Amino acid sequence: MKRIITLLTIAMALLFVSCRQQPAEIEYFPFRTSKTDLWGMMSTNGEVLCDGKFMNIPDVAVRGVFIAREDDGVLGYYTTDKKVQRINDERYVVAKPFLFDNYAAVCREGDTHITIIDIKGREVASLPDSVADVGLFANGIAPFMIDNIVPRMGYIDYRGNVVIEPRYRFATNFICGVALVEELVGFKQQLTIINPKGEVIYTFDHLWRPLASEYSDGMLAVINPQGAIGFLDTQGRLAIEPSDRWRMCLPNNPSTIPYTFKDGRAIFSDGFHYGLIDKKGNIVVPAQYLNIYLGEGGLFVAENKEHNWGCIDKNGDIVIPFEHLPGVIRKSITPRTIIMQNEAQRYRLIDNRGEVISKPFENYQIK
Repeated sequence: MKRIITLLTIAMALLFVSCRQQPAEIEYFPFRTSKTDLWGMMSTNGEVLCDGKFMNIPDVAVRGVFIAREDDGVLGYYTTDKKVQRINDERYVVAKPFLFDNYAAVCREGDTHITIIDIKGREVASLPDSVADVGLFANGIAPFMIDNIVPRMGYIDYRGNVVIEPRYRFATNFICGVALVEELVGFKQQLTIINPKGEVIYTFDHLWRPLASEYSDGMLAVINPQGAIGFLDTQGRLAIEPSDRWRMCLPNNPSTIPYTFKDGRAIFSDGFHYGLIDKKGNIVVPAQYLNIYLGEGGLFVAENKEHNWGCIDKNGDIVIPFEHLPGVIRKSITPRTIIMQNEAQRYRLIDNRGEVISKPFENYQIK
């Protein structure tokens, strides 16, 4: 079975103020009821696409397609049309989502090589057996690994043509129009940021080291030998200077994602509490919360000092009042939808203004 490169941050512009390769917005998500114990798919406004169809939990749907594991363990792609059906008859042991592009790398059952398909399920390229890994496509380009005595990584287009020769020890997905790569230069491993032509934008030295493997919202967290943390833009410029006013530290809760920007905001800490900064390093929401979960589209689930949970927007305005117990409010799944659960195991969907947009769902398990 072929391996596949893992996308580490979504998580995910040629200018640092925006990002052209944003992940596709979630359209449907999996749920199940106690009646069948099988999984179905529900839209972000509460409409049921299908109910009790899958034994195994499917992935979320983006670009009108989702991946589901069949009863015998193989994978298939399904459409979100009114009649949920496979996009083709192929059976895959590896299947990647169409998260940033309309192309994905797959490995069919019984094959020894990786194939590239489009979002309609049509094969567009068959790769040689020497290709062991393929990452996620963004603007038609994806990292790949050749499997030989010394594995090396480069980049291919969706037709399987090599656009950057495999000379790197590792290479990340082209998120926000740039990628991090490392190669041997002389006797030293050199870490750089490159553009899709393979041109070096920035070379890391003793001054800064990255804290993440990929950009998010056009920003990359970096740290110097003194432990000061700043952020680079996609041109390799220091967009946020390190400051004594704030620090980025590991969160108390693993659901919080440090060093990551979403919709122009990142979580910071003063060492005791959490708040939000913008892409200029300005403190937008003071460090006043015990926890903040990074959500979609500038929605953040937070815990106040009284240990109550609520939801704030990217400016700190309260969307859902702080009157809930832990676990009642889920992280937002889209820029407009939050899932809430009450003590009776009934779910409802809330929009980014705090308004209920669906009827309660009884005995539903939502992922």
